[in-house]
Amino acid sequence: MSLPPWISEKLPEDRRVNTKLTERHVIETMHQANRPFFSLQQIQQRIKPDVSKVTVRNRLEELEDREIVATETVADSTVYYINHPESAWPLSPEGKHALKDESTETANPLREFLQHPRVRLIIREELWRSIAWAAFGLFGWALLISESDQLPATVWTAIGLPFLTWASLTVGMTGFRLTTGSDLQVQSKEGLHVISLGAVVLGGFWIAFLIFVLNWPPLLTSGLYVLATITYFVFYRRVILPRFTVPVER
Repeated sequence: MSLPPWISEKLPEDRRVNTKLTERHVIETMHQANRPFFSLQQIQQRIKPDVSKVTVRNRLEELEDREIVATETVADSTVYYINHPESAWPLSPEGKHALKDESTETANPLREFLQHPRVRLIIREELWRSIAWAAFGLFGWALLISESDQLPATVWTAIGLPFLTWASLTVGMTGFRLTTGSDLQVQSKEGLHVISLGAVVLGGFWIAFLIFVLNWPPLLTSGLYVLATITYFVFYRRVILPRFTVPVER
């Protein structure tokens, strides 16, 4: 289905820029759906391949700047529609009522969120990854408890600490990927952030091993760890990140 001339003439020329999602793809998706309006979630679900909400929102904002797409706020949510020159908006009272009813029925945030293929993929991948976190927590804390006189073997230390480690890493990684839409690739800044955070966490476990198992001075050891962490993050922010080249992705 080709786009109407009034839309095509407002779209930028195809210069084959390296983008995950183009304005043309978004407006073609909306036009082919033949709907009067869309929520951001509805547009994202129709677009293939899967892209993040941030990317879809960016394209919609660009289309709005070109006056191809317009927005309205209904029932505390934003809806998008094709800004046809001959279309009448706002809707009639009956149309507004129908729009409000549909928005209420379709805007079940949790259900739509969990049913999205991208979300299900991330959760499934992180659950598999959590097996490694569980093994890491069980082995690490078992070693600390068995070798330390300062860490007693109780239900909390034997079960609670490994569970807390597993839950923190699993929820943290899942939440990070869901909020950023990142695949956690090393080629991205998000990947660098995760590697750095993981290094700090592993360093913390190593410091705990030195203090509780090898009986290193707690104050001095912790102080050196904090100083090393601060120094690394200053170097990371001022040297590593500025020199890192991110692939063009809009």
